[in-house]
Amino acid sequence: MVATALYAIPEFSGSLATQEAAINRTVIEYELNGQTSEFTINLSAYDPTAVISYTGSPTIADAVDAQQLYNIPGSASEFEEAVCTYIEDHGGTVTSVETISES
Repeated sequence: MVATALYAIPEFSGSLATQEAAINRTVIEYELNGQTSEFTINLSAYDPTAVISYTGSPTIADAVDAQQLYNIPGSASEFEEAVCTYIEDHGGTVTSVETISES
């Protein structure tokens, strides 16, 4: 019953873990097959070197074996490098890589 009451109050709605995780992310902008796209790597709020999720091409994520890189300290730079390498190996161009950390 308490949980129901908390969800009714706007200040308590949403997932704290998701909100914290969204604070740290790496955004890779690229051009591939004539299209401009973005691949975002969401990083742990507790360890900004660990990947917790991504948004972007499932084809790229499958190719770089994203599931093997989740929640492993230091995996963020390996994931970023693998995504950029995939894009370039398939004739694309990485136009920018930006890591965003907000507190």
